[in-house]
Amino acid sequence: MYPRADRRPLSSTRVLLFAIVQLAGACAARQHGATLENMAKAQSLAPAGSELFKANCAGCHGQRGESLGRAPRILGRGALPEFPPEQNINADPAAGDPELLRLRAQTRPQGAPWRDPFRTADDLYRFVSKNMPQPQEKAGSLKPDEYWAIINFMLVAHGVALPPGGVTPDNASAVKL
Repeated sequence: MYPRADRRPLSSTRVLLFAIVQLAGACAARQHGATLENMAKAQSLAPAGSELFKANCAGCHGQRGESLGRAPRILGRGALPEFPPEQNINADPAAGDPELLRLRAQTRPQGAPWRDPFRTADDLYRFVSKNMPQPQEKAGSLKPDEYWAIINFMLVAHGVALPPGGVTPDNASAVKL
């Protein structure tokens, strides 16, 4: 084979163009966590839940539920799926967290998904009120009405329409995520 005559070193213009395309792709990446619009709505409709979320949840899950490391994303597009995506510790650093894996295994029957599905507000309440906040010594330490306030805040921030008067133990199983 003969060397191609059109092989030239990259010009600075081509390098700059390549860098701009890469930067544009990085900026176009999907935002994680609740949208600013949903956050504002949630803070307005569930102010007590907003304050409780900041005090008890945001330290691990982030102010917008976007995750600050080992804790999973809990608000916004792709969070709270009915069944969690495949556990890929290369794509999701939280996937290999031993504490998170222990929490997921608590309610998991043999061969079932890693945690019970979140289909309704009641499913979410049962998990959160039993397992949060972390560390484990603090799990279940809030009052039921505080957990319900957090659930109401989370659902609005997640984009779920609440029934009049919010989510309560009486209607939680009817509120779909």
